[in-house]
Formats: sequence, C-alpha cells, structure tokens
Amino acid sequence: MLRITFRQLEAFYWAATLGTVNAAAKHLFVSQPAITSRMKELEEILGLALLSRSQQGVQLTPAGRDVLEHAKRLLASGSELEKCSEHDVPPLDGVLRMGADESSAAVAVSEILRQLKVRFPALRVELRIERSQVLHEKLNRRELDIALQTSPSARPHVIDELLGWVQVAWVASASVELAHLPFSPADAASVPLVTNPQPSILHEVARNWLSAAGTDLHSLDTCNSLVMIMKILRDGHAVAALPVPVVMENLKQGTLKLIESDPPLPSIAYYVSYLVEKQQAGVEVVVDLVKAVLASAHFFVDNPPSSADDTRPAQTHLP
Repeated sequence: MLRITFRQLEAFYWAATLGTVNAAAKHLFVSQPAITSRMKELEEILGLALLSRSQQGVQLTPAGRDVLEHAKRLLASGSELEKCSEHDVPPLDGVLRMGADESSAAVAVSEILRQLKVRFPALRVELRIERSQVLHEKLNRRELDIALQTSPSARPHVIDELLGWVQVAWVASASVELAHLPFSPADAASVPLVTNPQPSILHEVARNWLSAAGTDLHSLDTCNSLVMIMKILRDGHAVAALPVPVVMENLKQGTLKLIESDPPLPSIAYYVSYLVEKQQAGVEVVVDLVKAVLASAHFFVDNPPSSADDTRPAQTHLP
C-alpha cells in the first residue's frame, strides 16, 4: 500500500527549495510543526534522511537530492491531474456546514464564502457563528463539517490543525487617556474593563492577566458580542482585551487604539477543526482556502510562541 502523500512531498519539496521550514510553512499556509511532522513521516516511510537541519535552515542530503527530483515530478503530475478535475463540482456533496467564532467571522468569513461561491456556485453553505465551546459540541455531535476557533476539539473523529497565533491586546477609544502607562494589573481597579463572558479564551486571558497580580476582578464586566464591545470602546466607556485583527480597521481609522501593557497579554492559538470522515468528501479544499484567506488578512502574528506552553506575546506592527 502506498503510504506517501502529496502533503508530505509538498512539505519536503518546499522546505528543500526555499531553504527553511518557516518559509515552507508560509508558502503552504500551514504551521511549522505541520511541515516538520510531514517531512519526518516521509523520511520514516522511505527509511532515509532527506534533510540536515541547522540554525541556518535545511540542506539536502545526497539521498534527499535524489528524492527531490522524484518529488518534483510527482507534484507536477498531481498538478496536471487537478486540471482534469471538474472544478465546478462542489465539495461535501454540495452542502458545507461551517462554524466560526466571532473573531474569524469579523475578519475573514465573508471573503471565504465569496471565494467558495466563485469556485463552487452550486455549493450551499450553512454558517454558524458561535463561541468555541459551542462549536466543539457541534463538531462532537457531527453537526458541523468544519470550524474555525481558538482551541482544539481533541476528539478521535475530529482533526485539529493549528493555523497560527493571534495577538491580543488591551484596546480603548482613541480619545481615552489612562493615568499610567504601561497599563498594569495594579491600574485595572480604576478602569472599567469589559470582555467576553465565561467560558471564552478572551475571558480567560483577561482574568489570568489580572489575577497574576492578585488584582480584584470586580470591575471585569462581560458582553457576549465583540461588535457591541467595540461600540462600547468607541464611545469611551471601557477598555477591553481583544484580538488585534478584529479591531484593525478601527485602528486604521483612528477610532480605537492599542494600550501598551505590562505584562503584555499573550497571543492565543487558532485552529481549523474538521471531521475525519469528510476528508474524502473534499473538506480539505475548504481548509486550504481558509488558510489562504486568513494569511492574506494578516490574521496571525509573524513570531508565534515557541510551543503551546509558551504564552509570551509575539509582536505585531500595524500597517
């Protein structure tokens, strides 16, 4: 049985061609660990060391040079085969049950739907915008095909793929002037704060930031709508912990601003999760489109934490 996949060949080919795992990951719109895992799988299947790794990047071994030529030919053949397919035949039997949290909905879901309709005019989409916990429940009950959210489902029948890390920051109206900067947990008692209610990743981030300094949490108000939270901020009524991509347009327009804080808020992981049994039905077409749209929208920071346990925030520069 052939165990080599095109994803493994792609990971190896682009890492070898571009010289680094990071460059290959960006080119293919996947995470660095995914590229590393696919290359390791290929090496184990072949029983060969294909690349040598160093701080400068990756280099082909003698065996790797031979395999690279085979990979190049196979990928070219796969590309030609795709051209023979019926591109107007929609995936998932013509019905996509898609879920997304409010962050991705605000930034990218509209463009994802637009591109799907251009490519698959007959595709019918059933879209649900929910909190990640609700999306998990619907995936577990197989009521969704795919979901974009902030934590893995971690169920055997669900594939969780880390897409990247999203910067979170304290945000306020451009007209608000705080008494002390950088903003610290000690300052929080005198400032109205608002975030999503429990259970949510933003609520957890805000509470952890406050409680790390033993700060009283009485002033942490909640609202279940990011749209409403941003209106509250624009009106100057509070400060909120929000994903930076969600407020990017307001930052550009000058209605909102990022508040420098000490310590900074950590970045949060973002996942695409989908049903294992939907792979053969074409869900990976949607996954690839999601990755491309989110990357184009600059949804993720360039320098993610080194591991899932490392919550140090990465830095994002506003355009």
